Amino acid sequence: MSGTMYPEKTRYRVWIVRYNGEPSPGLRGVPAGAVAIEPAEQGAMTGRAAQRYVEAFNRAALAGPRKVWAVALPVRVRYEGDPRPGDAIAESA
Repeated sequence: MSGTMYPEKTRYRVWIVRYNGEPSPGLRGVPAGAVAIEPAEQGAMTGRAAQRYVEAFNRAALAGPRKVWAVALPVRVRYEGDPRPGDAIAESA
């Protein structure tokens, strides 16, 4: 694995995309015209886990005929109903 591209403190969601034309020049890049198909896994990953997943998937993708690619996108994980700092808290029924 060559150098870390994804900061470890950031969480990532890996998506499988389709594209037309050529794949990204690097294993971690986004191909031109990429369109999301589906999340690769449920939930978010650490930077290191996302990097490993993307590089392994894309190596395998280069060996096959389908024009699919994995890309890691930074996300913020928040739970529905979770307060944000500064929100007033009321007792729930």
